[in-house]
Amino acid sequence: MKKEVQALIKHRRARFVPAILAGMAGLILVAGLLLVVNFFTRGPGQVLLRTPTPTPTLTFTPAPPTPLPTDTSTPAPPTDTPGPSPTPTPVTYTVNSGDTFFDIAQQYSVDLCELMAFNQITDPALVSIGTVITIPVGGVELPTPTPLPTEIVNQRGARIRYVVQCGDTLQSIAAKFNSTAADIASRNKITDPNNIQPGQVLDVRINIATPTPAPTATGSP
Repeated sequence: MKKEVQALIKHRRARFVPAILAGMAGLILVAGLLLVVNFFTRGPGQVLLRTPTPTPTLTFTPAPPTPLPTDTSTPAPPTDTPGPSPTPTPVTYTVNSGDTFFDIAQQYSVDLCELMAFNQITDPALVSIGTVITIPVGGVELPTPTPLPTEIVNQRGARIRYVVQCGDTLQSIAAKFNSTAADIASRNKITDPNNIQPGQVLDVRINIATPTPAPTATGSP
């Protein structure tokens, strides 16, 4: 009985061994074919099995900050610079018979002193008929009186010729030269001391007025 069992086992082994060998040979053949296909399709050095492709990580790139708008002030429109005022054109006048500087000044509504100063006239009585004078437009700077010569400034009774200026009176002229209004009126035959004209030439004696002594202060008893 024992021999029969052993014989049966040997018989079964003899049947399965060729099948196992044939299966292993088939697996080797399939593996070889796969290697050949991989060599020609991927090239040498490539691995048959596909390696997983790494998933790219999402990197957050911050957006650049938006610059705040700058306060741009709108420049004010340029102001018009006033140009120079046009210079008024003076008017000329020809002296006629019977004209006086006072009448001409009144006719053109100008100051008599300005009219004389603008035309550089010190004695209007010397202006002859036909003289062309200029009527000033606007203010005129009046000339200052010529100072007394140093050699006579302290002489008593020295005589000078004085041209009446605007605003002068006999009293102001007398005070200016240490004279008297009565002496000036007498020497120039002036009957009305209020009737003197700018530009009128007067004969004045200087340093003839007696100075009034100043009162002395007395102490209280």
